[in-house]
Amino acid sequence: MHISEIQINDFRNLERIRYVPAKGVNILLGNNAQGKTNFLEAVYLLASGVSFRSVPDKDLIRLGKNQFFIQATYHYLNKKHSISLQYTLGKRKRFTINNKRYALTQDRLAAVLFTPDDLYLIKGPPQKRRAFLDNLLKNLSPEYRTFLENYEKLLNRRNAILKDDLPDPGMLKALDHVFSLTAAQITLARLNLMKILDELTLRFYNLVGGNETLQMKYALTFNLSGGKVNLESIREMVAQGIQDISLRERQRKITLIGPHRDDINFYLDQKNARIFASQGQQRNIVVALKLAEVEVFRRIRGTYPVLLLDEILAELDIGRRATILDFLTNSSFQTFMTSVDGSLFNNINGKIVWLEQGRLSE
Repeated sequence: MHISEIQINDFRNLERIRYVPAKGVNILLGNNAQGKTNFLEAVYLLASGVSFRSVPDKDLIRLGKNQFFIQATYHYLNKKHSISLQYTLGKRKRFTINNKRYALTQDRLAAVLFTPDDLYLIKGPPQKRRAFLDNLLKNLSPEYRTFLENYEKLLNRRNAILKDDLPDPGMLKALDHVFSLTAAQITLARLNLMKILDELTLRFYNLVGGNETLQMKYALTFNLSGGKVNLESIREMVAQGIQDISLRERQRKITLIGPHRDDINFYLDQKNARIFASQGQQRNIVVALKLAEVEVFRRIRGTYPVLLLDEILAELDIGRRATILDFLTNSSFQTFMTSVDGSLFNNINGKIVWLEQGRLSE
């Protein structure tokens, strides 16, 4: 998958941009606050439907205007597609793919994003790590998106019952059968993904210069038997876990077991990276995780997504910068990366453009 043309109008500080990127590496250079990250945000918004900065749509419109428009032509499995997004104040966002209303189809544009804020994947709260898994799985499987939506509804209903002064045991019992099954569907999908990510993240961690052994482990809120792990065995263990802590749940008036409370732990040489890893090691883990995400996408969807990298080379030593750039320029996927330092890209095999005050020049 690669973008062959993108147009951005009145998005943040980007007034009128039309860019024909290279199939490989595209480098956006410029000083701070010139629009480099805004460009990546526009591409990510087009692919995902949401901004990674978690702001209202109205705040994405350029000052003094009442709408923004983003459009791209991209190629997926040897077919040419067009995708567009328009938002006007007071109206809903309008997505189209090939001039039809946007749907969550398998041929939509896909993007993997790295920003400096992703360091919180290691040292931040568990919900960030759960969101990482969920977002990747939703892009890989429409079925998983349905599982997650159903689980959130069941969880809200279950918590509402537990909040009653006298929770109805009959209602809880009836709900818990479906709740356990849906929790098991999500858990099994996450465990299967974790097996692939664990292998790939170690490989990419070593590629970017990490010398330690990196492991990813999924932390469950219930005990999983040592036998065969499948949907039914997980469902049984969720149901058993609910029974075991039923009194504590009634006391605390909230659901304490399930994928909404699971976590991911990263270990370097068997030490918890959240506690023992340096800032540089944590950055290497996240970079490796993002590269693993790209490869997982290719394995399951049969094509690479577009890779968006915001200041990925900052705070890395010369050797690691060279390693990452060499890997990216020799990869089969398309990359957009930002930097304030043009000297990092001397003699690079890629397309370099400049952004200044929201305007692009080659």
